[in-house]
Amino acid sequence: MFLWIVATLMIFVQSVISGYIEKVIVSGCETCQLMLSCRQLDSIIAILDVDFNSTEAGLAKKIHGTFPPDHPRDALNKRCSGLNYCSFILSEDSPGSEALGAGNLTIKYACVTRDRVNPYCNTKIQLNELRSSGIIHNPGYPRFYAGKRDCIWKIFATPYQKVKLKILDIALFDTRVLLQEDCKDTLEIKDSGQTIFSTCSQNDPPSEVISATESVEVVLTSRQLINPRRGVLIYYSSVGCLPVSAPKQAFLVFQNQSVASYSCCKGYVFPDTQTENRTIKCYGDSWNVSLPLLDCEKPEVSQAILLQNSVKIVETMASDLLAPILLMIILFALNGIVIFYIHKARKNDFRRRGSSNFDIPSQRRLYYGSIGNDTSSLRGKQLKSSMKNWALSLKLSNERLP
Repeated sequence: MFLWIVATLMIFVQSVISGYIEKVIVSGCETCQLMLSCRQLDSIIAILDVDFNSTEAGLAKKIHGTFPPDHPRDALNKRCSGLNYCSFILSEDSPGSEALGAGNLTIKYACVTRDRVNPYCNTKIQLNELRSSGIIHNPGYPRFYAGKRDCIWKIFATPYQKVKLKILDIALFDTRVLLQEDCKDTLEIKDSGQTIFSTCSQNDPPSEVISATESVEVVLTSRQLINPRRGVLIYYSSVGCLPVSAPKQAFLVFQNQSVASYSCCKGYVFPDTQTENRTIKCYGDSWNVSLPLLDCEKPEVSQAILLQNSVKIVETMASDLLAPILLMIILFALNGIVIFYIHKARKNDFRRRGSSNFDIPSQRRLYYGSIGNDTSSLRGKQLKSSMKNWALSLKLSNERLP
């Protein structure tokens, strides 16, 4: 059992170490010695980027193009490209670098294992998930390149992907020509039989070409039999992500070169997110999630209960709100009816009082007048009776006197 584990571990380590492109960054002053080296003895150095930041006022902080006459990239490619280790001092190894003045040089390079390098002409390279990038260079690089024939590489990407080429180093017979027509030896890149790029000189930053289809053809043409120049060193990689199959109980909604959207069937969710929909994004040549996608499943019990409880809570809240609203509407309606009838009754009463005010006064006057006459006649009769009684009593009193 122990031996089996050790053997498996050795195979795994060997598979990891034997096919990689490691990127390294070193920096230092213009007079500092920079060491470029790779951990694996079978790896070669490929210069990716060179940047110089000046520390003196009045000088450009960064260099690009053809200044100085021997660009630091050219000097680095001469000393280091295609080797396993090297040293570089800007002020000594790059002619014309004194024009840059004092500053800091930053070098980004890659260590590429031999199984990622294709040094043979007239070969076909098929990219896949396990091998999506690598290096091609002419036989004899970096010491010479052969002539009197074309050196051709055909690179094929998987469906839905494209091929990206980055010319890291090119040193041909006539590198310093001003016009493309003056090139004797050329590097051409063809897509579907059409030339999409042609050059014989190095640019900084390096030229990049992306194919329009799934394959490209790289052709190095030379006229002399043997050329004491390095030749070409080109980095290739696939661009775009492979299509991802829809998991079980799910289907593809939309997909292009950047994103892909999937949706689970009704009643199913993605188990890791507990959602019905998922969108994945493509960065370079890989998706931003682990593949394959997990199959859609029924929601978890706790999740299902939570969903049911949330539905019940919403229904309860709706019923609790509906009853008071209906009661308020009924009360407003009843109040409106009562106010309407009160207003109507007041209006009718006002009309009745208005009509009676026009009829009653004459009757009241007659009635009050009759009452006054009866009262005065009664008082007169009482007064007469009193006078008679007083006269009678006076007469009787006189008769009694002697």
